[in-house]
Formats: sequence, structure tokens, C-alpha cells
Amino acid sequence: MTRGRRPSVVHPMHAIRVLIVEDHRMFAEAVAQALETFPEFTVVGVATTAEEGRRMLGETNADVVLMDYRLPDGTGTRAAQQMCADRPSTKVVIVTATDDDILLAEAIDAGCSGFVVKTRGLGELVNATRAAAAGDAVIPPPLLRHMVARLSSASTSTAFGLTAREIEVLRLLARGTSTKLIAAQLGISVHTARNHVQNIIRKCDAHSKLEAVSMALREGVIQTPTS
Repeated sequence: MTRGRRPSVVHPMHAIRVLIVEDHRMFAEAVAQALETFPEFTVVGVATTAEEGRRMLGETNADVVLMDYRLPDGTGTRAAQQMCADRPSTKVVIVTATDDDILLAEAIDAGCSGFVVKTRGLGELVNATRAAAAGDAVIPPPLLRHMVARLSSASTSTAFGLTAREIEVLRLLARGTSTKLIAAQLGISVHTARNHVQNIIRKCDAHSKLEAVSMALREGVIQTPTS
């Protein structure tokens, strides 16, 4: 791990490479050390500014970036947008102290794969990191409901030309269900489930799963999850 102690566990060759961008060093180091206790993760760096994080992403090719929202040289969502453009395969999860649906909307627009509030437990951050690496979207359902309520309009839904099966998949995505679990629940292959997800993103003219779910909820294609 850059700027930290050497990991005390042996990481497999396919370990998820995590970059932390957080200006509060104590919090960043605590998260890094916690993640390093899981063999599936290896923390490849800790940056304290957006500019440093972007440079370190180029050097480390991290799979997942845990990005604070408020940084000394800009917002985490702006940095996330630049990182996603620099390296589309990298997934960015916004980690913030503010439980705010406006920030969530910013994160979705920036192409982020998840949104985690710092007041939640470490387990939620670990799950979000794991899910983002797997290509899944992570968002707290209550926060999603608040954001959709704010963005709701009187526009008539066009359903984006989605098939009945794609709408089923969308409902599961809105609940934070992984692609693998979607496949199992619908009795289809993981490959087919992934194709459905890609078709949904394309038809919604979205840039990520989160954005597709947000648009579908806003337009009334699906209902907000109840839990």
C-alpha cells in the first residue's frame, strides 16, 4: 500500500486494487488498514487531493476508487467524472459525511458506481467496494427514494422501449441486487443478465446502472424499493 504499512495478509493475484482519495489522513489510513484485513483487497494508494488521486490512478490502475466528496482542490464528483473519462474500467464510489440526495444526483451524473455515507458501518463500505468491483451499483434505498421524490416530474413515461424482462431486471437493480443474483432469481445465465443490463443502460441513454435506475424511477417505469 502506498503511504502506509505493508499488508499483514497475503493477497491473491486477482485481488481488487483499491485507491483511497480522502483529505482526512486518519480516516483514510483507518479505512486502508481495515480493507487490508480482507485478502480480496489490496490498497494501492492513499491520496489527499483530487489531483493527486488522478495521478495515482494512472500509476496504480486501481479497480475501485473510494472518493471523498469534499477535497481541498474540488469535489469528489468532479474528480470522479475525470477519472471515469481517463480510465472507464475503474469504478468510483463516493464516500461522504453528508446524507444528501443532491450529492447522490451529482454522483450518478458523474458516472459513479456507488454512494456510501461515512456514518454507516465498515461492512457497508466493504460491500460497496466489492459490488463496485463486480460491476454492480450500490446505493442506500432511503436516499434513492428521497432523490427520486426531488427529481420527480409530471412527464409521461415512455418506458424507454424496455421489454418486460428488462423492467424486471431494473426492479432488481433498484434494490441493489448484483448481476449474479439477478441471474439466479430470474433463472437466466449471468451472461444473459449482463446483456439485459447493458441494453437497459443503452435504451435509457444512461452512463451507468445507477443513472439508468434513477431515470427509470423518475419516469415511473419502476417504483421505489420499499426496503
